[in-house]
Amino acid sequence: MSFRDRKRSGDLIGYIIMGLVTLVCISIAYFFFSNESKKIKIDPITFCPKDKKERFGKTVALLDLTDPLNKAQKEFFLKEIEELKDQIPKHYSLTIYTLDEDLDLGKSIKISMCNPGTVEDIKGAYDKISINPKEIKKKWEEGFSKQISDEVNNIIIKENSQNTSPVMEMFQLIALKEFKGFKAKDNKIIILSDMLQNTSEMSMYQDGLVSYPKFSKTENFLRLKTSLNYNVSVEIFLIQRDGFRKIQNSSNFYNFWGQYFMMGNKAKDDFVIKKVSG
Repeated sequence: MSFRDRKRSGDLIGYIIMGLVTLVCISIAYFFFSNESKKIKIDPITFCPKDKKERFGKTVALLDLTDPLNKAQKEFFLKEIEELKDQIPKHYSLTIYTLDEDLDLGKSIKISMCNPGTVEDIKGAYDKISINPKEIKKKWEEGFSKQISDEVNNIIIKENSQNTSPVMEMFQLIALKEFKGFKAKDNKIIILSDMLQNTSEMSMYQDGLVSYPKFSKTENFLRLKTSLNYNVSVEIFLIQRDGFRKIQNSSNFYNFWGQYFMMGNKAKDDFVIKKVSG
């Protein structure tokens, strides 16, 4: 092979190497900028995604403090919220309301935040390189977890008995505000309550329990029903009340609320009632 041929061969190899290096650089740049563009913009206060694409589900807790809780019920209440916030996936929201006889959502909403993610949530090489695990841990513990715990403790301290207990009305308002037209999956409403509806229109305290078929034909039902479009689970933590345990522990009571949520309001068919001891 002549000198000129060897030079041409060397040049060709050089061009190939340069081409490969360029291709690798382009691939790295594409990977970086592609991941950068996919990064979700987060609200610095709530840690919730700023876009409204409804990709992430919601958990809404309604806390009924219209009647006092005893010590055991308060401890359960606090423990349940602690466990609940640990179950919220990254970017999903947790919103806490208290039951308000004035039906004022602005007053009854206590906190609404999204899980910013834990160190365990970090997936992929890009995230591991670009995110500081200590910063992530601090954001979750101090920005998300502690704020929720502090607010719930504050709710317990300031619990204030009320004259009425409009469970159905508050459920309707929350369902409409939080879930009307909401398309994301994995949604849940959790209600910590004695579930003893008590208003001037319907009082389980005074009138006892009516059957759901009978109730579903009343004007009250037509006024209060809404639709969750089979996109929201409902879970009840039932606070036992002295003097009403016979009603609360009856199969009619469980059937009434199960039919009310699943048939009347089109919740998912995984409705659950769990008794709170105490």
